[in-house]
Amino acid sequence: MKRAAAGLGALFIAGTMAGPVMAAGSPLEGAVKFTYTVPASFTAHLASDYKTAQAAFATGTGTIQTSTSAGSGSCTTPASDAFNSFALTFGTITPSTGVTGCNYQNAIGISVNTNDANGYTIYETLDVTAAPSNYGICIYPDGAAATTTTPASTQSTAPGAATFNGSNVATACAGSGTLLGPASGTVTNAGTGGDAALLTAPPTGAYASTVPSTGAVFTVAAGVPATGTNFYGEDVQLNIPSAAPSVTGAAHAVIVYFVPG
Repeated sequence: MKRAAAGLGALFIAGTMAGPVMAAGSPLEGAVKFTYTVPASFTAHLASDYKTAQAAFATGTGTIQTSTSAGSGSCTTPASDAFNSFALTFGTITPSTGVTGCNYQNAIGISVNTNDANGYTIYETLDVTAAPSNYGICIYPDGAAATTTTPASTQSTAPGAATFNGSNVATACAGSGTLLGPASGTVTNAGTGGDAALLTAPPTGAYASTVPSTGAVFTVAAGVPATGTNFYGEDVQLNIPSAAPSVTGAAHAVIVYFVPG
């Protein structure tokens, strides 16, 4: 009888031990948080009179188109400007009875390389603090989006001349041109080109470099930065009204600003 009781006790104990073993098979979980930061980097460069269809800026050959507007005078095509001299030589402009527009093809090249997820915008303005008289600058972007190589001029034929008012102040550009307005405040780094400084906000009076028909700006949308180097290019048209006084060696500058998104 004692042996039988001991056997039953052993079976009972074994049964109670099986319960906790089954409960331990239920999953448990925990988490360890990790954080990291990838800093934004940004490099930008300007070039003048550049060669097209290249993976990097290289010397080009200056070509100037004369507007075909009624009464236009004539523009000269100068010898190639020194590469990265950051100067555009329009040469001698002979006005006539109307406005003469001289369009310098592949005049300004811009490159941007960044991993900034917020993108960026490029702005431009003139190095003057009031609307200029006797000349007007029109910008013709060679496409609104970035390209993987240096872009070519989209002006297969000369754009028409700009419109001036009775005070010889330019008021509008022909076709898809953007009229650059005056700057405000202190102009720095004018005409030196090269590596460009990154600004935190567009200066007052600066214009987004746009194609007016679409309103597209030279920018990369937030969260979608393009990889590699982003190239942009534009033609610069210098317009002279018929009543402009004679001048020798006049010099002005187009200022380019880079602003993070």
